[in-house]
Amino acid sequence: MPKEKPKEGGRGEKTRKKFLAYSDRLFFTRGLRKVTVEEICAGLGVSKRTFYKYFSDRDELVEVWFNGRLAELAPQIIGNLNSRKPVSEILELHFDILSKKFFGRISTQMMADIQTLMPELWERFEAFRRQGLQATLELIKRGQRSGAIRSDLDPELLGTIIQAVVPIVANPSFALERGFSLEQLTTNWPKIMLYGLLTQRRREG
Repeated sequence: MPKEKPKEGGRGEKTRKKFLAYSDRLFFTRGLRKVTVEEICAGLGVSKRTFYKYFSDRDELVEVWFNGRLAELAPQIIGNLNSRKPVSEILELHFDILSKKFFGRISTQMMADIQTLMPELWERFEAFRRQGLQATLELIKRGQRSGAIRSDLDPELLGTIIQAVVPIVANPSFALERGFSLEQLTTNWPKIMLYGLLTQRRREG
């Protein structure tokens, strides 16, 4: 459990945020495994004693960082999927949020390290992903009823395909083994889902 924050008012919270912001940059470029408390403190020009006033260890820092990122983005993602805007607008915004705000700020190595080093955090992410997937499936059904999504597609089959493919694409090992970034995957996968493989001229033909 995260330790109680030092009672230093605004100054203490500002220092805590500096640790999180600096660590965020290190995590993005190098992943979690290789970043140490010593490196974080050296980069900020503070002592380890100062670090331990705010976090009991590096894992707690990672947990606070991860929970903060999820708390920031989950309401945006789920709120958009459950909104009553036109389905096409919801889907386009959904993939835009994923590619720019989520996976655009979380690297493949970060997610792979969370998956292997911190299974409890990974399960939290998986629970969030399942919630988002369920909301997406409900959106597809609504899109079919309104005519925004092709009605000749079997929604149950489409749901099964999505359930089978999305976990593979979102799995860090899939990207790592093929040399892709999560941003590459989340940018191109939506295009295939929304617009298919054919050009506009071929689709019209």
